[in-house]
Amino acid sequence: MTSPAPKPAGGHRLTVPPGFAPPPLGGNRARSDLTTTMTTITTDLAEIGGLLTPGEDLSDLQLIADSLTALAGFEMATISVARPDDHLHMVVVSGQESARADLLGIVTPIERLEAELARADDWGIFKFVPAERLDPSADVYGWIPTMTTIDAAGAWNPLDLLVAPLRDDDGKLRGTLIVDIPTDGLRPSPEKRAVLNRHAVQAQRAILLALEREELSEQVRLAEAARDVIRRAGRELDPDEILNSLSTGLVDVLDLTDFWLHMSKPGGRGIRTKVYREDFKLPIEDLTSPFMVEYGQYLWDQRSVTVQTPEGAERLPHPDPEMQQLITEWIRHYKVGSIVGVPIGSGQTWYGAMLLARGPDKPHWSELELITAADLGRDFGRVVHNSRAYLRQRAAVDSLRELEAHKSRLIATVAHELKNPLSAFRWNIESLPYAESEEEYAEVLTALTRNRDRTEKIVADLAMLSKVSDPDHLPPTVPIQVAQVLEEVHSQLSAEMPTSDVHELVFEVPSDDVYVTLAPGDLDRVVINLVTNAIKYSPEGGQVIVSTRTSPGWFELRVTDHGLGISPEDQDRLFTEFFRSTNPTALKQPGTGLGLTIVSRIVSRRGGLISVDSTPGAGSTFRVTLPIV
Repeated sequence: MTSPAPKPAGGHRLTVPPGFAPPPLGGNRARSDLTTTMTTITTDLAEIGGLLTPGEDLSDLQLIADSLTALAGFEMATISVARPDDHLHMVVVSGQESARADLLGIVTPIERLEAELARADDWGIFKFVPAERLDPSADVYGWIPTMTTIDAAGAWNPLDLLVAPLRDDDGKLRGTLIVDIPTDGLRPSPEKRAVLNRHAVQAQRAILLALEREELSEQVRLAEAARDVIRRAGRELDPDEILNSLSTGLVDVLDLTDFWLHMSKPGGRGIRTKVYREDFKLPIEDLTSPFMVEYGQYLWDQRSVTVQTPEGAERLPHPDPEMQQLITEWIRHYKVGSIVGVPIGSGQTWYGAMLLARGPDKPHWSELELITAADLGRDFGRVVHNSRAYLRQRAAVDSLRELEAHKSRLIATVAHELKNPLSAFRWNIESLPYAESEEEYAEVLTALTRNRDRTEKIVADLAMLSKVSDPDHLPPTVPIQVAQVLEEVHSQLSAEMPTSDVHELVFEVPSDDVYVTLAPGDLDRVVINLVTNAIKYSPEGGQVIVSTRTSPGWFELRVTDHGLGISPEDQDRLFTEFFRSTNPTALKQPGTGLGLTIVSRIVSRRGGLISVDSTPGAGSTFRVTLPIV
């Protein structure tokens, strides 16, 4: 029969195993036979518990339930296990096959059972709640057996509850063992209770051991799976491949619906996002800033994870209540079952965070899964740390190789540039005694002077290049009035220009209130180098224009000519040491190839920029931009 009164999940009427007939209760001989038989089965129960190895299903507890109930004189028994969702899940039913199929998987709220236990009589391992103490106004839940109640004092009521709550050493409820429908139709007598309790102790130990081993087995499984994920990710060196490997592995290990990974870019320059399942359309960018950056760093500082559900944060809420409300509303709006936020870091460095999402139909997170997720965040942080360290080392090695190659090229170029004037020097000195006339003697002296000047120019430019390239010895700077420098340079170049040179110099001088910060003489050197270059590569009679422009915070100097122009290939290397144009006409002009390099170093070390616009055969415009004082 059924009843409106509540009853925790139990079992169904069953048949006694074939060939077994429980001895009748009562009389010394009966007690002796029952005790002997139960002692034997007690040993078997302990062995069954000891034989349960990690990874075996809890259905192996079926033998415990079948043996205990049959020998103790009950027709049914169930074993339920406490799960992270705060419910008892029925995993074993000792009874008819049809009843087992109907009852397996029934869940009972733990709080409802605890409420019943508060009204129970203490029978040792077992607690007994007689039917008359049940609340008749409560909702019906669980299972109530159909049985015929005998007409006798102390008759068993279908609503009676006889349950052994299985608690661990910390008092935490791990499961229940419930027996029902006594074969004699009576509530257990004190004598039968003692027998039941004595042998239920062994069953309890076996069940708790099985539960512990199930948990250990799951822990080992998760740990091995997590190690495999990290091992596969650690084999990769490319950051994108690492992210792909991690996301694919985690979805399988933790039974995820979706997965987002947000990583700070090297040097802290922004955030990069990896989304598992490209067809996932949730606008996760809504949570990137509040959830993954500030919150991710907070989680790393706390060395903990957060669990977010539509009801709010179950663990470590966002420190800002408004942000927490935003997260909760986002989860509710998009009907996400739960999200676990896991920080990623190594040592004292935070690298990012993972969002692990499960849909509403997925099981809730167990403590083992949360521990595994936290461990994965730390392990993956070490993978990221090692990857970035490797990339930094590789970049450093590449830089050193390039520096070594550059040094070799520089030495070879300097040797070549000095070899030509020194060879000419030597040849002129050797031929000087053989001059046959004053005119020939004067020509040799002129050649010596020209090569001396060329050598001095190379040495001076090398010294200047070294000076402007040394980051550890920056000369002191002062405010430089641009108009004054341009006027002085114009006067100097006009005075030094040979009378045969018909180039036209046009200087547009800015107002007197334009100042830039440079070392004394640097602006002069920049203007002189650019203007003399423009003159050198312009045809006779050509015009060289020096123009200026100011904008908020910046001053721009332009030097424009209408000469040979520069090819796109040459423009790419224009500011490299000793670079000379590949244009045959330009190569006829003397030069060391250091002037533009010196200009570039002077400008860049003061926070400025230099660029060139040029078309072969149409001329060039060099632009120098410097911050205004």
